[in-house]
Amino acid sequence: MGEAREKSRNSMKLSRALLFGIVSAALLFVAAALFVSCSKKKEQVREIVGEVDLEKVSHKVKNDLVIATAQDINQLNPLLQNDQINQNCLALTHTALLSANHDTMEIIPMLAQSWRWFDQKHLELSLDRRAKFSTGDPVTADDVVFTLERAMSHDPSISLWSGVLSNVEKVEATGKYTVVITLRNVDNDFLYTLNARGLSVQSRKAYDDPDNKEPWLIGSGRYKFKEWKRGERVVFERVENYWGDEPGVADRIIFKPMYEASQRAIALQNGEIDVCIDPAAADLRFLEDDDNLVVFKRDGSRLFYMGFNVSKPPFDDVVLRRAVSCAIDRNFIVMSLFGGRAKWQTTVLNRGNWSFLDNDEIDGYKFDVERAKKLLQESAYPDGVTADMYISSSDPYRSVAQIIQDNLRKIGVDIKIKVFDDATLKAECAAGNAQCFLWRWNVMGRIDECFRDIFYTD
Repeated sequence: MGEAREKSRNSMKLSRALLFGIVSAALLFVAAALFVSCSKKKEQVREIVGEVDLEKVSHKVKNDLVIATAQDINQLNPLLQNDQINQNCLALTHTALLSANHDTMEIIPMLAQSWRWFDQKHLELSLDRRAKFSTGDPVTADDVVFTLERAMSHDPSISLWSGVLSNVEKVEATGKYTVVITLRNVDNDFLYTLNARGLSVQSRKAYDDPDNKEPWLIGSGRYKFKEWKRGERVVFERVENYWGDEPGVADRIIFKPMYEASQRAIALQNGEIDVCIDPAAADLRFLEDDDNLVVFKRDGSRLFYMGFNVSKPPFDDVVLRRAVSCAIDRNFIVMSLFGGRAKWQTTVLNRGNWSFLDNDEIDGYKFDVERAKKLLQESAYPDGVTADMYISSSDPYRSVAQIIQDNLRKIGVDIKIKVFDDATLKAECAAGNAQCFLWRWNVMGRIDECFRDIFYTD
């Protein structure tokens, strides 16, 4: 998961063992060939869709850019969300202190124009003095202190990010545009923490305004919030006189939920939408053959995994978990559902991180039905067992779950698939109701957080 994490620390942190190996999927992005003419705007298209053949793109700028999503937007308060679809929206409206290059993981400036360590526990950030919120108010050190202190709140109605900042002792404004953060312990990942979308700087003035009922919507990005009709669309409009070097291109960007991948692909070809994120692998060859479309593909780092609730039967039995891990045909999932555009892996670390080790370096469970049957006989359930699997209603979870269900049936494990929307799924898992589940995550750069969140026990 959240590119920022796609799991909620508070929602999905069940005691759990990880899959059968984890599938790391490529990012797929299809856009109608309608974009831009001047070189600067072409560079902005590259920022959105990467290195595509821009000669195929027509020399027009759309006033309204419509993006179809596989999930509905469910939360636009940065501190109360951690879903990728929400973060796609917040990337338009809000700005983090820092960012990281996707390919090199090099830290790059955002609101913080520069930074320096006084020692291993004291970090000074100097803000870009040009930065302004969409209201026209300047972004100051006071806003940074306000945001981070609010993020550190243990009240879940205020923030879901307190755990991420648990190593922060205090945040101080030492000048109008200078902030010093004091850590409790040395943290080599801390600069990566500050690029999290959820920690984007918010406006203290907006929160102090009694007439502003949704102050979290005020950000310092290229776009500002316009309209939200749940289940139908979320609309953002370009900020005039944007303070940064690269203002928005389209006048409005509209996110429109379309839950079925085939529906998104048809809408793209019909011109109903302009961008389709994560099309089904089965649709790609048709989309690639369409001269009116640009298909962008790049290596992704998102992990899809199967989690076990190890605090309750039946998956509190480690031998049963091993049997399940041996029974699942990962290669079949990769080839049949992702068209070979994914890889399975044996580590929980996201592919692309600096310390990632691939399957030839870490020996994990291999697909072996006979070994799976033998392990089941050695478990507490030699006669077989039935268990519920909780999954999201969005792709690719249904298809993956059906393959796993079929694989496990062959060794005597009967999986009952229970389908939920994303928010309900996470709530059910957080409540400990799931016996096993399918989910995703994407932690980039914050290596300690990645492992600590799963394996650390008090």
